[in-house]
Amino acid sequence: MSNRSFRFNPVHLSRTYGVTYIIQSAGTEQAISYEITVSCSKRLPGNMFLFEINKGQVYINDQAPEKMIDKLAEQCGKVLYPLQVKVNEAGQFTGIANQLQIAAAWAAAKPTIQQYYTGDITDEIIAYMDLAVSSEPHIYQSLCRDWFMALYFADLYQPGSDIMKRELTAALPVMPYTTPVLFNVTQQPVQHNTASGSLVLQQKGNCSDPRSVEDISAEKEIPLSRQLHGIHTPIKGQVDISYKLYHTDYSINAITGECSLQLAPGQDKKVTFTIYHLREKDKTQAPAMSVLLPEKEPSGKKKSLFSYFFNRGEN
Repeated sequence: MSNRSFRFNPVHLSRTYGVTYIIQSAGTEQAISYEITVSCSKRLPGNMFLFEINKGQVYINDQAPEKMIDKLAEQCGKVLYPLQVKVNEAGQFTGIANQLQIAAAWAAAKPTIQQYYTGDITDEIIAYMDLAVSSEPHIYQSLCRDWFMALYFADLYQPGSDIMKRELTAALPVMPYTTPVLFNVTQQPVQHNTASGSLVLQQKGNCSDPRSVEDISAEKEIPLSRQLHGIHTPIKGQVDISYKLYHTDYSINAITGECSLQLAPGQDKKVTFTIYHLREKDKTQAPAMSVLLPEKEPSGKKKSLFSYFFNRGEN
């Protein structure tokens, strides 16, 4: 095992990633894909980092949005970018750095949106956007419902320690319109002799959210069904995520996996995701890869999207 600390050090990192996730629910399947750039511009006080994120055209089932609701959602989501976020030494984003610029962008875009889109759903979305951009905590809460943010800026690193097996809680936006669902997961290095020669970390576990199936179906933020209705059907779900990391700086090469929830009959939800580094699209050359694997193979098995937060087709 390397004696280097498993430390997050992204200064000067600049990457382009391809993002795809496939949502299966109630007998339907929808694929959402886009490219996204991630750049770390500087280190901030308190072992924090400033990242800028830019998002390209979003495609639904390999096509640009065609439905009016999808176009409206895309127009609203565009005001978030370029997005500047603060990220801690564990790799998690903890806050928004450019709330004022986002609020100004929304103020500029809102009149045109109101001119071309009308109806109850439009009013609902505009009211949500007004609230979402009104403060840094509100934007942060909205971005917690974004799959890329949840996966890429996860609790991955262990400052001051080596790479080892550990337990953690993952919050994943499996269900739209509500607080991310909690999973208890085990993270551990797994020995994969991949062609890329990367370190692979696996996060695998089960749903541990205190809410019930009834709470989730009603888009409740906290467990209420037992108190209100005297019923509480526990949520069953699984998650399996693989992180492929570059050896030189432990930055992310690819993220693959799936997450599923077993809800009421006909309402099961499954999301399969792939995030992969598009090296040919980087502005600067990506670091060379080399192998970093544990000395011993671990025992046992190998271990809104915000701009579409309002996309009713995800249900």
